[in-house]
Amino acid sequence: MAFSPEHKRSAPSDRISGLSDDILGHVLSFLPTKEAACAAALSRRWRHIFGSVHTISFQEAEGARANDWTTWYYEMLERKSCSYELLDNVSAALLCRRRCARIPVPLRSLRFAFDSWHRWDKVAIDQWLAYILPPPRGCCHNHPGIHLDLRFHVSPICDFNDDRRYDDAGSDSDDDPFVNRWRYLLPGRLFSCTALRTLCVAFCRLALPRINVVDLPFLDTMRLTALSDSGRSIQWLISSCPRLADLTLEALWNLKRVSVLNKPLRRFAIRCCHNVRTVDIDASKLRSLEYRGRGLPKSFMSLHGSPPATIPLCTTIGFCKPLSWEAEFANLTRFLEEISNTKHLHLHHGGLQSRFFDAGFPLFSRLTRLTLQGCIGSSNTVATIGRILDQTPNLEILSLLMWESQKGMADTRVAVFDEITEPIFSLPCLRTGVTEISVEDYEGSMPEKMLVKLLLRNALVLERLQVVFTEGLSSEQKNILEVQMGRWGMPNSEKVFM
Repeated sequence: MAFSPEHKRSAPSDRISGLSDDILGHVLSFLPTKEAACAAALSRRWRHIFGSVHTISFQEAEGARANDWTTWYYEMLERKSCSYELLDNVSAALLCRRRCARIPVPLRSLRFAFDSWHRWDKVAIDQWLAYILPPPRGCCHNHPGIHLDLRFHVSPICDFNDDRRYDDAGSDSDDDPFVNRWRYLLPGRLFSCTALRTLCVAFCRLALPRINVVDLPFLDTMRLTALSDSGRSIQWLISSCPRLADLTLEALWNLKRVSVLNKPLRRFAIRCCHNVRTVDIDASKLRSLEYRGRGLPKSFMSLHGSPPATIPLCTTIGFCKPLSWEAEFANLTRFLEEISNTKHLHLHHGGLQSRFFDAGFPLFSRLTRLTLQGCIGSSNTVATIGRILDQTPNLEILSLLMWESQKGMADTRVAVFDEITEPIFSLPCLRTGVTEISVEDYEGSMPEKMLVKLLLRNALVLERLQVVFTEGLSSEQKNILEVQMGRWGMPNSEKVFM
């Protein structure tokens, strides 16, 4: 039977394979590297596509080799790394790119994370960086940009129960033989790479005093985590990036002062840098500000320049451990007053005792989005949240991120809930402003029910309610909680349960 010309024209065709190698490689770069390599083996047309993939990413899980003493013992004499799988994967991916590429495509992004780096791995890492870093200045003007995320250890950046590292001293010296012996030293060539756009490094060394010049004219994003270098070296690196717009500092125990006045940042985050005493930043274009620590020192942060009223400022505040001193409360109050023009606030209230709110919470008249994170453990916490909401008259979106509370209360939650003394509040923002409420990690404990019930019964203009239940609840328990919240909320509002 002969096919008509119309049927031949309507036959399906592989339009994706008709795209050029660089476009297909760009598409595959959004997949994990192993999946991108598997996709390149789908057909003969795709066999060289992996050479155009511009992103290589591999990582080990935290604690992946915590008990791997057997491998360590038998391979120690040959200096074989316990991270051989990660080393082999990255090296194979780089070699495959070089072998498969018809037209060389520069590698734009290299990301790796060791569970625990060892100095035996240094040779391989040196080879990777030598491959990705372009020639010296003068040959990088056509490069699309390089993004590096190099983590040499995967672990929590802060143990708030361990104060030995944070002794209020800090250091301006990079000479610590014990620490330096076990830290990877970044190559000096990295700090004169004009193609570098993103630099994220963790648990390594900069060793800037050995470098004559630091020249990173196009670097716009930088994250420094748990570096053993002096505060002076870290400040030097920050000051040498004229286009820096996104800066994150984490667990830098030698850092005492931070100054970013010669460039307007769009995002600034400082987490667990417990020895820092002063921070001066140009906030004229600041969109996002984040702080996490043990407590704000007096006159800790100075925001120079006033953001225009039309620019939103998102602020996140958290604590490594609960505040207890009156001076800490006073310093936090002053800081909240300074950023009271923010439109989005993410507050970890778990580190604040209820007596902090007795003195009054600052007025956030421009706040439209509020995220409160912490355990709802008692009716005092519910009353505290009421005090916060009373100071946000123009609030529109409220998010509650609840930490897991005590389990095993399924039999008593429904029975004794009505016996609890409920705080009574009726807030203007709930009656006229809040249109969306989201609750995450909800398990239906008595204080959590108390809070959600009060919010839903007072939210008269609520349009959407989203609830994400905590893991471990049975389907029957979830159904009971859904019915309860359905009775409390406005009947016409959209309700999403997950």
